[in-house]
Amino acid sequence: MRKLTFAIILGAFAAAGATAAGFVAGQGMANDLATGENERDVTFIQRGGGNDYGWRSYDTVIGVTVLPWSIPNEESSVYGVRLNFGWGAFVDMFGLDSGLFSYTKRDFGGISPTIFGNYVGGTMKGLQVGVVNAVEGSAYGLQVGAVNFAQDLHGVQIGVLNFNGTGVACLPIINAGF
Repeated sequence: MRKLTFAIILGAFAAAGATAAGFVAGQGMANDLATGENERDVTFIQRGGGNDYGWRSYDTVIGVTVLPWSIPNEESSVYGVRLNFGWGAFVDMFGLDSGLFSYTKRDFGGISPTIFGNYVGGTMKGLQVGVVNAVEGSAYGLQVGAVNFAQDLHGVQIGVLNFNGTGVACLPIINAGF
């Protein structure tokens, strides 16, 4: 378990460093001239076009949520650091995810210490810490909170109530699935 957690943390920092290195070397743009056509463009501005909401999805190094709003937008993925000052969502999140509440629509990998809780709509690989932690798909790693839920647990849950969709349905204090 410790090797998996270390590998996830190391991978998150490597991805963030590689993206940042491409930016520093001038191989991508991080301003309002970035079009998203260059795969190395790092953008922080919401733009029109691309999906049902009229937003283009981006892969970015830094994501911020303020109340229900996500910057650059909720159709983006973050590979680095996300700061949550609310409950806004991103599609995927890989790296450090910290703040009030973390909402990831699809997959999460990394560490997520939050005050209120974490929600992942797909697969979680790493560590979730919050009052309530929920994973709709598979959870690989550790969940620590008052209430923990994983549809398919491959790791450990520590909390007052721990729910596992495959295995022992509900256990107090500690639950594990492999």
